[in-house]
Amino acid sequence: MNRQIFAATLLTASLLPAYSYAAVDLGIALEYYTWTEDTQNDPPPHEYGPRTALHLNWTQDGDHGLLFGYRGKVYAAQVSYDTYYLSNNLPVATDTTYAGTAHEGQFLYRSEAGKYQLDYIGGMGWDYWRRTIASNQIEDYSILYLRGGVNLDQPEHRAGFHGGGGLKLPFWTLENAHLTDQGFTTNPILRPGRNISLYAEFGYRINPKIDITGYYDSWHFKQSGLITTSDGTKLWNVWQPRSTMEAFGLKAMYSF
Repeated sequence: MNRQIFAATLLTASLLPAYSYAAVDLGIALEYYTWTEDTQNDPPPHEYGPRTALHLNWTQDGDHGLLFGYRGKVYAAQVSYDTYYLSNNLPVATDTTYAGTAHEGQFLYRSEAGKYQLDYIGGMGWDYWRRTIASNQIEDYSILYLRGGVNLDQPEHRAGFHGGGGLKLPFWTLENAHLTDQGFTTNPILRPGRNISLYAEFGYRINPKIDITGYYDSWHFKQSGLITTSDGTKLWNVWQPRSTMEAFGLKAMYSF
């Protein structure tokens, strides 16, 4: 599955138009990642730890008007997970392995703002990740979402500060918990509830080639609907609790 994630990312990158009037940025990031589930447990189940990511940006050049862009990301991690046994509700500490990829197409409307360029951003993207708990419990998430925001940047990759932020809204969600691998007789799909999430970044471009940026990204999901499955002896109600993901990252980007 990890190879499929990386292959999909490389294929998408290879399909980007190699226009001479487009800027391409490639970089690496280190994130501090958290995932919290809102349950009746105190403290609630919580994942936390560092995550690495590769970023690829493609943006059509232009001083003003409608432009197009692409944002791609591949990420992976092994983080700590403080949770509870399902059978007896006793606390347990384990780990979770992540592998994921995100792809987003963007429309940008560019205008001047003094010495800066101001972009109004609209986008649609897909975020997919596999979450493997304690090396044997697999959950696959697939999220389609919309993005809206603003970005203030230096024109023509000049040195200086830049930043931006906005909102993300998932409009289609899927969680495959692979319940049959855990001893259940059926594997109904979970649908985490849609909720608005925030993102932001602030950076400094050292020169036309090198940029250092700090960023914040998040997902907020409402509780999914209840699904019913069986272990062969009795029925179980299963749901995904209200969940919050946050990532605080620092990335170094190189512009071609």
